[in-house]
Amino acid sequence: MLSCQRLLTLFCAVALFAMLGLPRPAPAAEKDTAPETRKVAGILIDKKPDWALVKPDGEDEPVKYLIGKGADKKLLAALKTTYDACRVQLTYKTDGDSRQLVGIRRQVLRASGTVTGTVVKVYNDFWVEVKPRNGLSDAYAPGVGNFKNKEFMAKLKGLKKGDSVTISFNTDFERHRILALRINAPKPK
Repeated sequence: MLSCQRLLTLFCAVALFAMLGLPRPAPAAEKDTAPETRKVAGILIDKKPDWALVKPDGEDEPVKYLIGKGADKKLLAALKTTYDACRVQLTYKTDGDSRQLVGIRRQVLRASGTVTGTVVKVYNDFWVEVKPRNGLSDAYAPGVGNFKNKEFMAKLKGLKKGDSVTISFNTDFERHRILALRINAPKPK
């Protein structure tokens, strides 16, 4: 009987240590309420004091990111110096179906150069989104030199989805500025 008690005591001690060493599972409600922080990059389409509209890379439609009343001062300062028609990298938290903006910063892939690609869309008759064959979509807007040029603006406004274009550009403190715009001949089928 004594050996049976020792064996039972040993078994209980091992079981107790095993249970204490295991992490306790959190209830399902706790898992669902904790907001998950995520990052995404894309093109800033529009912004207002309480939201920003961004077209994330790989998505066909823009997504609205909400800016809360008690937003961080760094976020609000970054939003003031981030303009429509530029690439951005966002940090956000999910809150049910909505996305709460936590951070934003400009993302300049190339400061100047030439890009050839396909027109995705012309926004507000002012800037164009272009998808190069290899790489991410980016936005290009007229600069001071061609903004008042009626012929240039008519060419920009006349672009259609699927047009092949070549754009020479440089980047200022706001966005990429078009120096030259060429509409390429369609490829023969």
